[in-house]
Amino acid sequence: MRLIRPLCALLAAGCVVSGFTPVYALSHVTAWAQSEVKAAAAAGLEPSSLADAHAVAPITRAEFCEVGLSLYKTMSGKTAQTVKKSPFSDTDSSAVATAHALGLVSGRGDGIFDPDGAITRQELCKLLDNVLVAANCTRPAADPETISDFSDRTRIASWATDAVERMLSAQVLRGISRTTSDGSGEAVSCVELQPTARTTREQALIIALRFTQSFERAAGSTASKPTTGATAVIPADPDGSISARPDSDTTTTVKPDVTAKPDADKPADSESVPTTLPRTQEEKMAFVFGSSGSFFQTPALAEAAMTEIAVPVWRLKDGKKTAGKAYLTVNRNLAAICTAIFIQIYNGDEKFPISDVGGYAWRPSATSEHRWGTAIDINYDANMEATIGADGSLTPTCGTHYTPGDDPFSIPENGDVYNAFTKYGFAWGGNAWRSKRDYMHFSYFGR
Repeated sequence: MRLIRPLCALLAAGCVVSGFTPVYALSHVTAWAQSEVKAAAAAGLEPSSLADAHAVAPITRAEFCEVGLSLYKTMSGKTAQTVKKSPFSDTDSSAVATAHALGLVSGRGDGIFDPDGAITRQELCKLLDNVLVAANCTRPAADPETISDFSDRTRIASWATDAVERMLSAQVLRGISRTTSDGSGEAVSCVELQPTARTTREQALIIALRFTQSFERAAGSTASKPTTGATAVIPADPDGSISARPDSDTTTTVKPDVTAKPDADKPADSESVPTTLPRTQEEKMAFVFGSSGSFFQTPALAEAAMTEIAVPVWRLKDGKKTAGKAYLTVNRNLAAICTAIFIQIYNGDEKFPISDVGGYAWRPSATSEHRWGTAIDINYDANMEATIGADGSLTPTCGTHYTPGDDPFSIPENGDVYNAFTKYGFAWGGNAWRSKRDYMHFSYFGR
């Protein structure tokens, strides 16, 4: 295996030399991923079946078979002979049949392939490893040390262990950054493997591009090397959906107020909070959804963009406050900001107690920020949602009361909770609208 090339060559320079202006078919590609997705498309790694497909939705097993065939062609210099008859009862895809004939993929058993199922990270590694075999490329020995520092390494299936180790060693696969708290007011960033997690379409194309840049092509291959994108080296894979809460033994403690500004192409879901916070609606849209992104229209798209964070909170029981931890799901691009908010609340003079907190939840309303993972509710019963009558009276529609000063769980205006959220650009439902009050509610876009 040769040394891995840094992903820093300018795509524009490559286009000038070749006279080719690459385009990519995916829609709603997030800002940090655009350069490498363009480079993957220019390298012929993006199948036409992904035209207009949403970039942050999970890539399916059938879709990645097509990517795998493109990788086989790149690495071997040969086009696989198309197989039309599928060996599986649940798909007639020639791409799946061809990939199976090459030995790139296998089914779920009993003649089932599950073409629309999301491919897991370990399955993806196995397919990439099989490409090396099919293309007659040299495979370096798997190194168990590459996974030794990951706390979730035992979740890797035995059939995928060698492939995962090989892809980690080549930096084709990288760990997933996850920000949590150690319960003492310090933010803790850990990196996990998450072998059973799903991979988005844009992530899959970036990993495919890394693969072609990290392994030598087969002897005699006439395939040209792909043009790299204008990106910075990313220390960890962009975050996927996280449902587990494992503690990691690969942790780094960082201060609550993180001021390091991310590189232009670095995903926003790292442990860093931007030095200059987005303030306008346009800036916020680009920060959360990417420069060409839009609000999520389906639960699948939304869930693929969420992550779970663990934050320090104060609990109040029998008149005594104790340190605790709360878990909530938020948009992954707001994870660092939301973590910083709760750390600020935790470190505040009030030691404001939190009995319940919620973030992402798919709602029927197309304008609900909860379904975008950009809204957070705190202590709902003591911070009611209410309509405002003609005489100014409030009629609760959720929760029972709002009595700051009397109920310690009610959120006072200009208190620690209010100040922390508004500092980072959130609006408070207690004073954001004329038609109602929603004292529990903090929203990034003011809805």
